[in-house]
Amino acid sequence: MKRIFLGAVSLMVLGALAPANAADLAARPYTKAPMAAPAPILTWTGFYLGVQGGGGWGRSDETFFGGPNTAGFIGTQRYDFNGGFVGGVLGYNWQVDNVVFGIEGDYHWADINGRSAVINNALGLNFGDTYFTRLRGFGDIKGRLGWAAGPALFFVSGGASAGDFQHRYDPGLNPPPAGAAQNDWRWGWTVGAGAEYMFAANWSAKVEYNYIDFGRSTINYVPAGPNNRSEWTDTIHTVKAGISYHFGGPALSRY
Repeated sequence: MKRIFLGAVSLMVLGALAPANAADLAARPYTKAPMAAPAPILTWTGFYLGVQGGGGWGRSDETFFGGPNTAGFIGTQRYDFNGGFVGGVLGYNWQVDNVVFGIEGDYHWADINGRSAVINNALGLNFGDTYFTRLRGFGDIKGRLGWAAGPALFFVSGGASAGDFQHRYDPGLNPPPAGAAQNDWRWGWTVGAGAEYMFAANWSAKVEYNYIDFGRSTINYVPAGPNNRSEWTDTIHTVKAGISYHFGGPALSRY
């Protein structure tokens, strides 16, 4: 009986000491999970500067007006010209949600040229006379409106364009001063569309198509006068590719 009593007392003492020992153990520390850094949100807002180049092809429509000439002289020609160009671009974009709008200017050094077919008279005789057109440089000032889908931007553009043209009449059998040449800057208009992709922070690549109408220019022949002249109208299609650096950079998302 005495042994049973002592065993029961021992169990009661151990039960009382157990909570105290558990309380003496150190509390498990709580560590807050680190907050992930916000992912950058691409923005097209800001200035950009780039280089670009490509090719162009177009048509010169020349019309001869009125001066005395060989009977049956065919003075009106329509001929093609083509070539390449390289240049630079500077612009600024604003982005509101997915809508991007901006303004840009560019300039290109070009060698885009072409020559007419041989001019014949009514008898089919070849006198070797030709007309010649060369676009030596051109630039645009235009607005852009686009839709941004992540790093991709799809846009349309339009505005004013100016071109440095040379037009020339090269006589065949006729000696000087029968020929004539004129270099002039011509203002016109342009429309186009393209796509641009932000392939790295602050860097984008683009491809763009433009149609340009440079209006009309005139050469007066000798003897000069309103009835001894040629007029040219020139239109051109261009496809360009380029790469640009954007000074705005990606904007960080808000918490």
